[in-house]
Amino acid sequence: MLKNYFKIALRNLQKRKAFSIINILSLALGLTGGIFMLVYALDEFSFDKFHERGGRIYRVNTVFIDQKSGSESHNSDNGWPVGQVLESEFPEVEKVVYTIGWPKLDVSSNQETHSPRMLYTNKEFFDVFSFEISKGNVSSSLEKPYFAVITEDFEAKLFKGEDGINKEFLLADSIPVTVGAVVKNVPQNSHIQFDLLLSQATFNALTGVTDYAKDGWGNINMGNYLLLKEGVDQEAFKSKAKSVYMDKVGDMMRSWGSEAFLFFEPMEDIYLKSQSGNRLGPIGSIDRVYMVLGVCMFTILLACINFINLSTARSVDRFKEVGLRKVVGSSRMALITQFMTEAFVLTVIGLVIAILLSTNLMPVFNELVNKTYTMESLLKPEILLGITVLLLIISLLAGYYPSLHLSSFQPVKILKGKFNPGSTGLNLRKSLVVFQFFISISLAMGTIVVLNQLEFMQQKELGFAKDEILVIDASKMKKTRIESLKNELSSIPGIQDVTYSNGIPGRPGWVGQIAYPEGREAENPVSVEYLSVDDNYLNTLKLELVAGRFFDPERETDLIEGLVLNERAVRQFGWNSHEEALGKRVVSPSTTPQGTVIGVVKDYHQLGLQQAIHGIAMDWAPDYSYWLSLRFEPGQTSAILENLNKKWKTDFAETDFKYFFLNEDFERLYQSEQRMSNMFRLFAGLTLLISLIGLLGLVSFMIESRAKEMSIRKVLGASVFTIVYSLSKEFMILVVVASLISVPVAWYFGKEWLQNFAYRSPLSLENFFSVVFLALLVTLSVIGLQSLKAAYRNTVNGLRSE
Repeated sequence: MLKNYFKIALRNLQKRKAFSIINILSLALGLTGGIFMLVYALDEFSFDKFHERGGRIYRVNTVFIDQKSGSESHNSDNGWPVGQVLESEFPEVEKVVYTIGWPKLDVSSNQETHSPRMLYTNKEFFDVFSFEISKGNVSSSLEKPYFAVITEDFEAKLFKGEDGINKEFLLADSIPVTVGAVVKNVPQNSHIQFDLLLSQATFNALTGVTDYAKDGWGNINMGNYLLLKEGVDQEAFKSKAKSVYMDKVGDMMRSWGSEAFLFFEPMEDIYLKSQSGNRLGPIGSIDRVYMVLGVCMFTILLACINFINLSTARSVDRFKEVGLRKVVGSSRMALITQFMTEAFVLTVIGLVIAILLSTNLMPVFNELVNKTYTMESLLKPEILLGITVLLLIISLLAGYYPSLHLSSFQPVKILKGKFNPGSTGLNLRKSLVVFQFFISISLAMGTIVVLNQLEFMQQKELGFAKDEILVIDASKMKKTRIESLKNELSSIPGIQDVTYSNGIPGRPGWVGQIAYPEGREAENPVSVEYLSVDDNYLNTLKLELVAGRFFDPERETDLIEGLVLNERAVRQFGWNSHEEALGKRVVSPSTTPQGTVIGVVKDYHQLGLQQAIHGIAMDWAPDYSYWLSLRFEPGQTSAILENLNKKWKTDFAETDFKYFFLNEDFERLYQSEQRMSNMFRLFAGLTLLISLIGLLGLVSFMIESRAKEMSIRKVLGASVFTIVYSLSKEFMILVVVASLISVPVAWYFGKEWLQNFAYRSPLSLENFFSVVFLALLVTLSVIGLQSLKAAYRNTVNGLRSE
């Protein structure tokens, strides 16, 4: 029986080729979206699920609450003593992991230098996390100084495929480190990524730290993870341990104008849901996942709607078949099974095409979501299972209603000629067409909102000159060598200015430094970004000085005591004008920033337009600097790079020549918005295409079913325009209705999305209605061409249609 169902299904598909092609094409496009949705969603939700004790692992975050504004700032790091306090004073804690990422040092072996992803940590690291050990003893390797644990890939790089256990490599060109253990490569779905783990004892030896409790509650740069004991009331523990900072150093925190609390974040929430970011590896976004899932599901739904619309509309072709089948004894269930089988066969063919499309479009999708999926990603068991489930769900969604509809025809009415199938399901079809175009037009309007904001951010005056500036990473060079390099670069033809600093636009300096106007410590603590610069920073970046002076190398007091603030910092410190700030002294618990204000620069966008301009304090402190920025003459890019490469090979061969252009690097801040705009454009186009394919099928069927009517109209003297208008108006009204619903919905969600930006483009109804006009124009073109074709059809053929 089942074989017979499939045979009849294939015959019907062959008989109705146009109907089949339209349905297969729309189902293929919908399934392509579904496959991408499965690959992306399963990957994103799989992060950190491989840890055996994952349900008991928490990352410890520090949350600062400003005493004046009540605003919160989340930090994934903690003061150095936090881990020790949790370990010693809270019996609920089984183990504590310490992680710190600095000092970052190069690694050399076999006359090759590498810059691995490295962490300093303690021996509990592998007791808490379930990273797979390949060989060696990880516990002892993370207990002794100058021992390391490396991954298999990094072992192959360092030792050219040889066994690395007990072999040495050099840290910072001079410090021998022994490999004590090798682990399997870190899974890509881990929020912690590393090539090299060094012991906490190594960190202590390199930095001279001997007592974390002594050396810094204020050093907020130590990462901690907790493994809680089994059976612990986790919520009770969180509440109990929350106030560690205020219990231990509450006075110090209040003197900073803040309160500090611990927030215990489940490890499995870090990648997608964290407000504190992730300094150890990748970070995702649950909102982005939901957006991708939503858009992909809409493409699937629109494809199913096409199937439902065309199947119910073309029921005129099947009603006599249904009547005869029922008369000869076929049950309704048998008919439902037959029609569901046809839907399944169509969906399977669509799936084959969708797999081919997915394979070819994978690079495009990777660019949209910043991933590196391959064809192998589709062959994972969970993906294959998901595709199978997706196939069954789409077959059910697409086929169930048409099956019920077609099997419900009454044979008596059909055989007596009293049944009019063309009118059945008409209201449903109209509603589904409105829904299709509502989704498509809404996505198109959303695309306009994103594109306008992206253009606004790219074109807005930033307050500094970012073009023709090349930035060199000098973090691995000694300070004396940086000064020498700066002097030598200044003499190269085409280079106009050279400066070095610890921060540049797009890559901030030390954010979150606490400072006060002297004498008002308790009254007005301020959080600013500390920039260590030299005397040429202003000229190189073309910042605008609005009061006082910049650092003058001829004035020793400028270099020792001088500070230059931006306008925002002046307002934060409570001074009423730029001039009032000059000569005022700023102090800080950390001494950075600290000194006398000698100048004020105009506000500029250091962190992109997503964030409001914050206070900046500049200090002449080259010893803290590691970015070397040089401004060159326009049109000299190739010559400058050639000269720099020669200079590097001859005079600075001991370090890699790492550089980037400031304008390109600053655009990196807008990558998320760029990907979102690309995604919206792709899926808006895809959903519109699916909707138009469905509309084309419905219009073709309508024209076919009204062929006799149009011929009679022509005989009675109707013009071509009258016939086209008669055929087009119904569908155009549906698209207008969908557009009118789309405008307020797109306006609301566009306004909500723009709240994420401190500086945003205005919403424009004009842009929205231009999308409506374009949608109507495209729809009219599709309907009009078909209608014109029908209007010029031979009248005799139309009258013979029955």
